Amino acid sequence: MAVPIRDEVQETAEDVWRVPAGQQLSVRPAHIAISVALIVIGVLAGAFGSINFPLGFGVNFFWTGITVQQVGAIWFGAWGVLAGTIFPIFSNMITAQPLDLPVTVTAAPLYVSLAYIPANFLQAFLPAWAFRRYRADPRLRSGRDYIILLAAMVVSSAFGALWSPLVLRMFGMLGSESLLLYMWGWFGGNVVAGLVFNFILMQAFSGLVVRSSAFVRRWWA
Repeated sequence: MAVPIRDEVQETAEDVWRVPAGQQLSVRPAHIAISVALIVIGVLAGAFGSINFPLGFGVNFFWTGITVQQVGAIWFGAWGVLAGTIFPIFSNMITAQPLDLPVTVTAAPLYVSLAYIPANFLQAFLPAWAFRRYRADPRLRSGRDYIILLAAMVVSSAFGALWSPLVLRMFGMLGSESLLLYMWGWFGGNVVAGLVFNFILMQAFSGLVVRSSAFVRRWWA
C-alpha cells in the first residue's frame, strides 16, 4: 500500500505535532497495516537478540526489538505502542542454542510473556509520550531532542529491568543470586541496542516519515 508523501517544508518541532489548519485527522488502513508490519518486524528483531545474545526467558544482552518498540511508537503513536506491546509476547517464546553449546536457553513461557506486558508497554509508550508532551523533533535537530530520546530510553528500560526479573522471581524461575544479572541484561540489552539503532533510524528516516500521511501526530491519527 503506497503512503502519500507531503511536500517537504521547513517545519519546526512544534509544526511536526501541530495539526495543519483545515486538515481532519482520521485512522487510515495504512495505520493498521503499519501496526501489523511492526509486529512482524518486532518478532524478527526480538528473536535476533534471543538467538544471538541470550540470557534466558526472553532477556538478552542486545535486544534489537527495543528499536521497533520505541521508534515505531514515536512515529506511529498508539499503533506503534500496540505493536510494541504485542510482538514481545511471541519473540520472547523463541528458544536459543547459543555459541553452538549443547544447551538451549530457556524461552519465556506464555504466562511470563504476558506478565512482561507492563514493561513492554511502558518501553513503547514513554518515548512516544515524551516526544508529544515536550514537542521534541523526531528528526533529532537539536541537542534537546537527543536528550529527550535518551532519557525516555533509559527511564523506560529501567522500569522494564526492575519489573521483568521480579516477575521471573515471583514465578520461581530466578534465584536471588541471578537477579542483578537479569536486571542488567534487560537494561543494558535495551539501552545499548537503542543507542546503536534508535538514533540512526530517526536521523535517517524521520524526515520521510513526518512528511507521510501515515505519520501519527496525536495518538491514533
